[in-house]
Amino acid sequence: MSWDAYVTNLTANGALEYAAIIGLDGNIWASNLGVAALPSYQADVPDEKNPDVSTKVAYDEKTAFVHALTHNGESGNKAGVRINNQKYYSVQFDAESKTWYLKKNKGGACVAWANTVAVFASFSQTINAENGAPQNASDCNKRVIDMAKYLADAGY
Repeated sequence: MSWDAYVTNLTANGALEYAAIIGLDGNIWASNLGVAALPSYQADVPDEKNPDVSTKVAYDEKTAFVHALTHNGESGNKAGVRINNQKYYSVQFDAESKTWYLKKNKGGACVAWANTVAVFASFSQTINAENGAPQNASDCNKRVIDMAKYLADAGY
């Protein structure tokens, strides 16, 4: 099975918004994010004293992702956690179970990892799956964790 097929499996039936298989070095193996690599860009960061004012900071998604996986979900950057230029808030990071749950506006994401690879997927409550129900955290978490376990059992 090609790596693209794993992404197709994760997003089957419209259950998830985005999915990616990402090496623990931050390199994308396959995704439907529309990018071949986690990008670098200028991110808007609200001022701590005046949230209506923001400044631009350099942000490298690849570096921040790798840093977060090895630092309990902390990106090491004022811009927080961003994947595919979407800002996420860390809800729970569990290094022992190798899972990381994230929240975003009207949705969220899950990351689970094995020895060499991480599985990322996001959901949006504004998008309905093929069954007519909104995408949700439960489906996202189950698909991501099951895929990561499968990959771990296969030696990845």
